[in-house]
Amino acid sequence: MWTVVILGLLGTTYGQWTTYVSQREVRDLLTVGGKIWAATSGGLFVWDPEDSTLVPYFDFGRVQGPEVLSLARDERGRFWLGTAQDGLICWSPEEGVLEVFPVFAEDRAQALCICGDSLFVGTAHNGVCLFSVRDGEVLECYRRLGRFSRGAQVRSLYMSEDTLFVGTDEGIAWAWIGAPNLYDPESWCSASRSEDGYIIGPVNSIAGEGKEIFLCSEWGAFGKVGDGWRKELMGVQAYDVAVRGDTLAVATKDGIYLRTKDGEWTVEEVEGWVPSSLSFAGEGLWVYLSSGYAMVKDHMLYLLNRRLRVPIVLGPPGDRFTDLAVDRRGVLWAATSVRDLSPGGLYRFDGESWSRYAWGDIYRDAVTCVEVDHEGFIWAGTWGRGAFRLKDDGTPDVEADSVVWITPENSPLSPTVSEDFCVVADLAVDDMGRIWVANYMAHGSPVPTNTPIVVLCGFPHGDAVAFTDEDGVPDGEGTALLPLEGRLWFGTFRMGLAFLDYGPSLEDKGDDRWVHIFTAKFPKLTSNDISEVDVTPDGRILVATEEGLNVFRPVYSEGELRFEGWKVYDVSDGLPSNLVHSVCPTPEGSIWVGTEGGLARIRGDSITVYTRSNSPLVDNTVYALEYDAGRGCLWIGTGHGLSRLQISLTSEVSVPRVVASPNPFFPEEGPLTFHNLPEGSSLRIFSPSGELVRSLSPEGSGEVTWDGDNDAGYLVGSGVYLYVVKDPQGEVQVGKVALVRRRR
Repeated sequence: MWTVVILGLLGTTYGQWTTYVSQREVRDLLTVGGKIWAATSGGLFVWDPEDSTLVPYFDFGRVQGPEVLSLARDERGRFWLGTAQDGLICWSPEEGVLEVFPVFAEDRAQALCICGDSLFVGTAHNGVCLFSVRDGEVLECYRRLGRFSRGAQVRSLYMSEDTLFVGTDEGIAWAWIGAPNLYDPESWCSASRSEDGYIIGPVNSIAGEGKEIFLCSEWGAFGKVGDGWRKELMGVQAYDVAVRGDTLAVATKDGIYLRTKDGEWTVEEVEGWVPSSLSFAGEGLWVYLSSGYAMVKDHMLYLLNRRLRVPIVLGPPGDRFTDLAVDRRGVLWAATSVRDLSPGGLYRFDGESWSRYAWGDIYRDAVTCVEVDHEGFIWAGTWGRGAFRLKDDGTPDVEADSVVWITPENSPLSPTVSEDFCVVADLAVDDMGRIWVANYMAHGSPVPTNTPIVVLCGFPHGDAVAFTDEDGVPDGEGTALLPLEGRLWFGTFRMGLAFLDYGPSLEDKGDDRWVHIFTAKFPKLTSNDISEVDVTPDGRILVATEEGLNVFRPVYSEGELRFEGWKVYDVSDGLPSNLVHSVCPTPEGSIWVGTEGGLARIRGDSITVYTRSNSPLVDNTVYALEYDAGRGCLWIGTGHGLSRLQISLTSEVSVPRVVASPNPFFPEEGPLTFHNLPEGSSLRIFSPSGELVRSLSPEGSGEVTWDGDNDAGYLVGSGVYLYVVKDPQGEVQVGKVALVRRRR
């Protein structure tokens, strides 16, 4: 194992934004002066074998953490990056970003090849395009290459003297670049089979030395001979090819095949690892390898002839963040899976180090949601194996943490589809510290179960409560839970929204009142597909749907539920997309909305939109939002990385810090006192769910006390409460206090 020195930050800051993207997945390797440059899923890194340094590059100006698919270097020493959604980037390590060309932003720049002052760009949908490096514009696009389909996907490019070779999904094409009309398909030669009749298949890579040209494809490796191609290696799925001197190297699913001048093939295997990229540099062949499955993988560079390993641990373990939670120490926890489509485990980030909890089981690793309870335990739900609770020891060492699984075998949770398949779609903690669980599809399933909502009092679960269809639960496909004091809002996948008033006792269902809110009965609701439910500090309910954001103020009296001020926000109001994945209110009155098309901030009558094109937002698909009151920042989980936005509500202000003591606060021992309150300021206390509990004002002494009651005079339960202090100048301070009621 190589001792690696990582230089630079693992997250890049751009103004108020900080970006965290994984650079562990390599798409292309390029050797320059003995150094290995890697195009990755989140920018570039360079490995210098001479001094064992690994330098990551995330920051490309407005573009943060781009997904780089291809890499080339021109005669002036500038690097050209072909990206998945940002077009072309011209960059140098010394000068940074020289220019971003969004001309290919709607396509994928999957392959690059420098030709003098021009650049050939292989795309996913528009064939091969000729780009002028000097003028920064596309000159021509060749969409029909020989006999291949128009716009066949281009995977690889290679230039040999004055002939351009193009690897496509349908085979290999080539043409003399001096031809008068490359638009004409007849100017191109193409081959989908070798001369001996073997199918070439999709061409992943092309390499050569001198007049020898080789390609590798989904079906094997082939060499150029005359006007055709001959079989070199068959029966293997090949990802990359490299050649130096007499050695031909092919990266395959089964290992690294090597052929020397005697024509004999040998295969080198690294047990448990799959090679996908190759580059000769210095003393030997460097190989990029990965191990694991799906989204749970490890990655490394490997010097084949010396068996030296360079682990790649740059940035988070993966790029998908589907739910977020911040614990009392400021550690960020992240779920990674949309249902069971992207099982990446659970991520932990303490501001410096990333860790991953994963078990190598697709359903255990399909972590859909995460929550932190009042005791500091981390709860996570999975799409197939129930939930688990872990006790974090405060270090990145996941092996040191205790993990307890909560399944149908040891809890009231129920399976669905099969006896060992238990889905938890959402988790929430109420003011009393109870854990609410959306036990998805545990209702009317092939397995005789009926617990779509389960409430656990810690674990072991003690006096757990389950709500069934007989109790009034409208649907078992629950996606969102919002427990408030004595009440619950329950969002479902296709049956709309439900409201429960369970009164003073959760266990006594005799006085429960359910109200089912769906489009046929309440046409103001824009969709029955609910993704999230939240509440603003002033009591408005926020309902995220596939057809916009619904905002209303519920009025519940004498068993009747009414709605005031129902407002819908969609693209006609300025949202970047109608498909709303997440919503997050902040104490100063803003509502942040995560959509399929970007992030929006609603404040009063104005909407501000942040997208990848107008801000450093790392990706437009915003799955999760979490406000960190301790740091005054908004965490933004996307389909391609994590963004952190420092917003105006921050605890770092110039006035003296407000102090709450004692903290923890035991009401039986006396009141809680807030010190250093600015003159004329207001103090509001919110429950863990965001509900306004108490409003207080100092009377000139700079202090005010709280007895642990709400504005109605009733005592509130144990929990971690948020307090917000606002002075006449609009400066805001935020803090937390733990209220603990002793059991009698």
